[in-house]
Amino acid sequence: MHQRLSTLLLLGYLLFSAPCFAHQYNLTFNRPESTPQANYVLELLTLAYTDIGHKIHVIDFNRQNALLAANNGVLDGQLGRDISVENNFNNLIRVDYELLQFNLVLYKACQPNTLEQLKNVAILAGYPVQKRYLASTSFMGNIIEVKNMNTQLNLLAQKKVEGALLLDFFMDNKSIPSPTGCFEKEVLMIYPIYHYLHKKNKNLVKKLQHALTKLNSNGTVYALRAKYNLKFKNRNHAAL
Repeated sequence: MHQRLSTLLLLGYLLFSAPCFAHQYNLTFNRPESTPQANYVLELLTLAYTDIGHKIHVIDFNRQNALLAANNGVLDGQLGRDISVENNFNNLIRVDYELLQFNLVLYKACQPNTLEQLKNVAILAGYPVQKRYLASTSFMGNIIEVKNMNTQLNLLAQKKVEGALLLDFFMDNKSIPSPTGCFEKEVLMIYPIYHYLHKKNKNLVKKLQHALTKLNSNGTVYALRAKYNLKFKNRNHAAL
């Protein structure tokens, strides 16, 4: 009788504690904006996490605050970021596998001719790469930080700013409003994107790197690129 009771108690413990054990294998990230690049990264990382026995859980979260939340451990990391986040968000650890690349693009009036001559530029909040690039130049104008790309483009079309720094992977589902006069596009830099984890998940970094390398070797990466019509190619899949 005592043994039977002990067995029932054990089964009850396992039954009620199962969700807790399951939860520790889920990692939570903010939902990215729906673009082919973001969807590619999400599907690729989902496969990599599945390979190491974990699951990705994406939630709706304010994108402007997502990076800080990841650094503080509220989120488990960032699905895809460039290395500029490493300057001020020290709790994030890079998974050294290049997921993709993006162009930092300047859209501006044809006159003045250079970025440094512009009086102001609009940038997108929550993406440090823009400020980091501007700090590396002799640009002395005003930086106007906005919450979304539509606002950037509208300010540019209405000539309320002379230029806008854009991340080109957001451009697939958007078009630039037709401004009057002469406008031009200039690719300033090409940046790689990596997956980042909060340091509490550092035990997963090497496992994920291995899983992603395996997905590249077996052709899964190239199949996903074809699925999302991504024509660019990785330079390598090793640490920079």
